[in-house]
Amino acid sequence: MKHILLASDLAPGSANALARAIRIAAKDGAAIRIVHAAVESGDPEGFPSTHRRMLTEARIMAEELTDRPLDISGCISSASPAEAILREAEAFDADLIVLGAHGEPLFREVVFGTIGTHVVRHSERPVLVVQNDASRPYSKVLVAIDDARSAPAILASTLAVAPASEVFAVHAFYPSLAETLGGLDALDREETRQELELEKILAAVGAGNGAPMRSAEQHAIVETGEAMRVIMDETEALAPDLLAMGTRRRATFLGSHAVDALFWCPHDVLVVPEREAVSA
Repeated sequence: MKHILLASDLAPGSANALARAIRIAAKDGAAIRIVHAAVESGDPEGFPSTHRRMLTEARIMAEELTDRPLDISGCISSASPAEAILREAEAFDADLIVLGAHGEPLFREVVFGTIGTHVVRHSERPVLVVQNDASRPYSKVLVAIDDARSAPAILASTLAVAPASEVFAVHAFYPSLAETLGGLDALDREETRQELELEKILAAVGAGNGAPMRSAEQHAIVETGEAMRVIMDETEALAPDLLAMGTRRRATFLGSHAVDALFWCPHDVLVVPEREAVSA
């Protein structure tokens, strides 16, 4: 990972997102670029002082959290927040976009979409939504796997963010009519087959990501049921630090489980776009 884009509204709640971005960047020495959309102030004359304060605070935090120098830059945009984030991610060639989430979404935000959901729907790059304390590294990650084609890219992006975590890969198996008519033995055989396939994918991705992944515990979970219900149940049971999922770019609200997760998941959420998964 070489470039991390952090979106900041300069509110106290964005400090967690900044801290998480710094911790991830410190692992590989990645550069951090902070983008702030100043649409509410509307006063370009105040941009230089805001820019200086933003960078000063970020560099002080970086010195406190890591002992290696980090390349931290920033920009102030007069565009809308979502537009500013997506534009800067493209210009900076970001490997990861980091957003902070504050409080419960308002009803209007649920209906019309928050900045975070807009970025997740339209981004060509992985998006990490930080909601919790970033004072410690991720130790337990739940990765929702839709199909084998997207699994390697989602897992690789997850390991770039949480390299030494315990990984639980979960796949929701929704049986066909023929499989249902085959009885419980047929369903058990199919679940076992899919678990073995998931274990092979975990092993292959782990081998390509070096010692941290090989030394971490890996678990393949296949559950029968509707995908979102399975993900929610496993999230409640495991209480992971991070939930990682794939999404289809520009999916409608009801067509993306990853977008739905932003409104109910109490943990940090990493979303990897399908285009990233297919190209990988």
